[in-house]
Amino acid sequence: MKKLIPLLALPLLAQAQPPAPRPIPPKPGAAYSARTATIGTPASNYVVKLEQMRKLAAGEGETTYLLNGATHGFRGLSFILTETAPGGGPPLHTHDSEEAHVLTAGTMSYVVGGRRFVVSAPYILRVPANTPHTFINAGSTPLQLTAVFDSAHYTFTRVADNPLQAPGR
Repeated sequence: MKKLIPLLALPLLAQAQPPAPRPIPPKPGAAYSARTATIGTPASNYVVKLEQMRKLAAGEGETTYLLNGATHGFRGLSFILTETAPGGGPPLHTHDSEEAHVLTAGTMSYVVGGRRFVVSAPYILRVPANTPHTFINAGSTPLQLTAVFDSAHYTFTRVADNPLQAPGR
């Protein structure tokens, strides 16, 4: 039998508020106050600025910044932000984790698992774990590529020179 709510209780139910969301705990040892959490202060555990990322020498014509997830409190993600010059790109390589490329403007030439193709933005590209891959900026202006990895521990294994780039570039 269903339990009936007395009519007198209905106004109280209408005024009931859902519980407030629980705050995300700060990194161990970090100071945190919900009232003072602003971008760029020690109280912020939500933003990682470019200067906090590790600059990597990834490939010819490419500036790369790594956010290794475990270093910044991510449990299952890492990220790379790149600026890739025309004709620039990394060597042929693999990662232990799956990777997604997000490009909102421009055109890239790819080699993924032995297949060559060209794709124009906007797109998201999937690279399976341990699959040899590389790319070059096939356009005439620099591109900003975001790579997302499904691991908080980034890995990179060089396989060969970039087959899309002319030798001696």
